[in-house]
Amino acid sequence: MSGAWWRTLRESARPQGDVRERNASAWLPYVTGLRQDMRRYDDADEVDMAVIGCGAGGATFTQRLAHAGWRVVCLEAGPFWDPERDWVSDESGSHHLYWNEPRVVGGTHPVPLGSNNSGRGVGGSMVHFAGYAPRLHPSDFRTRTLDGVGADWPLAYEELRPFYERLERELPVAGQFWPWGDPHPHPHPPHPVGGNGEVMLEGCAALGIEARVGPVAITNGRFGNRPHCIYRGFCLQGCKVNAKASPLITHVPDAIVHGAEIRADAMVTAVETDREGRRATGVRYVRGGREYVQKAAAVAVAGYSIETPRLLLNSANARFPHGLCNDHDLVGRYVMVQGAPQTAGRFPDEIRMYKAPPPEVSTEAFYETDPAKPYRRGFSVQTVSPLPITWAEHVAAQGHWGPDLRSRMADYPHWATLGALCEFLPQADNRVTLADEKDRHGLPVARFDHGHCPNDDLLMDASRQVMEQILLAAGATELMTIERYAHLVGGCRMGRTAAEGVVDRDLRTFAVPNLFITDGSVLPTQGSANPALTIMALADRAATRLTETSPGSRP
Repeated sequence: MSGAWWRTLRESARPQGDVRERNASAWLPYVTGLRQDMRRYDDADEVDMAVIGCGAGGATFTQRLAHAGWRVVCLEAGPFWDPERDWVSDESGSHHLYWNEPRVVGGTHPVPLGSNNSGRGVGGSMVHFAGYAPRLHPSDFRTRTLDGVGADWPLAYEELRPFYERLERELPVAGQFWPWGDPHPHPHPPHPVGGNGEVMLEGCAALGIEARVGPVAITNGRFGNRPHCIYRGFCLQGCKVNAKASPLITHVPDAIVHGAEIRADAMVTAVETDREGRRATGVRYVRGGREYVQKAAAVAVAGYSIETPRLLLNSANARFPHGLCNDHDLVGRYVMVQGAPQTAGRFPDEIRMYKAPPPEVSTEAFYETDPAKPYRRGFSVQTVSPLPITWAEHVAAQGHWGPDLRSRMADYPHWATLGALCEFLPQADNRVTLADEKDRHGLPVARFDHGHCPNDDLLMDASRQVMEQILLAAGATELMTIERYAHLVGGCRMGRTAAEGVVDRDLRTFAVPNLFITDGSVLPTQGSANPALTIMALADRAATRLTETSPGSRP
């Protein structure tokens, strides 16, 4: 930690000229106004790249290519959000932000799909993510070698570090100096914490557990035209003031200014290929009840861990009868969720955990494999702040109902809540396939089957015990835990060979050389970190590699 204060001060004081040069989104007018003059391509125009999905990976990839002079169309199944008009400080009024199309879940431990792991509309699930933006650790890229579990990535942490660094400055990320993994400062200083954060800091201090404020992708101070966080606590419902980062705010404006078209309300139904199935030639999509085909010299799929495998499986052809790029039966396999139990504690004083953004304080002290423990890999612990409807679900899950539930809901201000992210291991049978059920476009919907391995269960139990200890050390008089899942990664993972992965280290599919996958489905392992920053960094790296090797805007 020697020199941490100096590295933090130096990072916070860095000029922002290089950020503005490569991505001026924070200095541009409100995105709603930019849409009026957005370039629009005809379907018959063969654009350089058609990107499917405008979330963390798709929007970053689009912006980088457009900034380099490529002609790019990004097709998004959901709407082009206007935060002032479309987002509300209301839990029930925000369900339109989630992917609510039908899906089928199964397996021994089915995973609910929706508000905590699926997005809809320009900005994707980052529109309603909590804002945590940690990096993966160097060990996450070598879990098979180091711990005998999971898989080794075909690239090293050091190759992703420069992309982590520049994305942290573009979002920007605020937080204290980070002592875990690859120790590093953040570009913005930490935010002040509310009652929930104070509880976690106090409990961790009493137990000798190192904890830090941040890292969150929420502006703390001036950053271009972006406003400061006002601590309204509705990060999961979309940030109406645009202080919290999402691609809608952080990358789409610059992409539009540099000639990209963001084609919203366009549901892609298939990736088109040539007659031999060797090259992608465009995308088939439905918009306004009509079907179209956008021609493209290359295609990037960024529909995330459920819709990306579903799209490839629905794009079967004579060359790939079992799904595009699925000649090794890897499409849809190794989908991972993080075990995300939440433990709450009641305190005599009012905590009012809703009076600040849900992400405040975190510890990664339990992230790495501990040889003394009966499990491999680990978990992180963060503050979370469920709002009243979600809180009622937690309380009701404990068996409280009727007058008892109402009484306990009146006690809501006295509770503080912590959440864990447990690194569930990749398993081949945790997979996406096509269900018999069809959606409104007549396409088979995704089926996601999921189950635990013994290591997963041990991690969940260990994380619960740690959260209980922290809350009790802070003075909690009553505890309550609910088991749940968060995030999604995997399903089209990267590998060194076609027999090991769907894409290579540059996110290019092995089977179709001008088809890329630029979303979280490519992650071979997931760590105990929220995945958004890693997804963006991988997309940034892929775009940089592509523009460097294909100058003059052609893949």
